[in-house]
Amino acid sequence: MKTILLAFLVVVVSAVAPEVLASDWKFIYQPANVSYSTYGNSLGDPTAPSRNDKKIAFEVKGQAAREMFEAIGPDRKDSCSQELGVRFRSKDEEKIICTKNTKEIYTCYFGFDLKHGKSIGGSIC
Repeated sequence: MKTILLAFLVVVVSAVAPEVLASDWKFIYQPANVSYSTYGNSLGDPTAPSRNDKKIAFEVKGQAAREMFEAIGPDRKDSCSQELGVRFRSKDEEKIICTKNTKEIYTCYFGFDLKHGKSIGGSIC
């Protein structure tokens, strides 16, 4: 009888637990390891930003990058990295790029054209 009761409790808790977690979730900004650079022209040939040509590129590392990496899967072929074991994921025609290296370090890149308000890539090979 105790085994049946225990099994029943496990099933009930398992079924309810995701709902409890979802109902306890709150929208909160978390600290993140983020670096950025503003520039003009292109990432391949950057110049000083100007009033008419200003872009921003972001590099995110740590937990925020890990969450992004896991959300944008699956892995894709990376034509830039020659290192074995590096995992590469991208979205939106590679406007968002995330990698995970062999040391479990997650890094993501993305950017914006601030003049036009459009998403652009934040990294090149």
